[in-house]
Amino acid sequence: MQIAAVILVILVVGAIVGSTLNFAGLFLGIPIVFIFIGAIIGKEGFERQRKVMQMKRFRDDAKAQKVQFSEADKRTMV
Repeated sequence: MQIAAVILVILVVGAIVGSTLNFAGLFLGIPIVFIFIGAIIGKEGFERQRKVMQMKRFRDDAKAQKVQFSEADKRTMV
């Protein structure tokens, strides 16, 4: 709901600024809204990708690693 309100405000402000420049300037607000929507979608995409990469790093760090036991270690293990 907040995003919709912000988009409408940007559209209205763009229309006002555009109409002061010339009559057809009403359409100045439309590209501004598209840029804003693209920025929101891009931000969410980058955030999702960052979380995916973080999970991959966590999985790689949690993998079992092979350990070489010495003879003394082998004797103490049951």
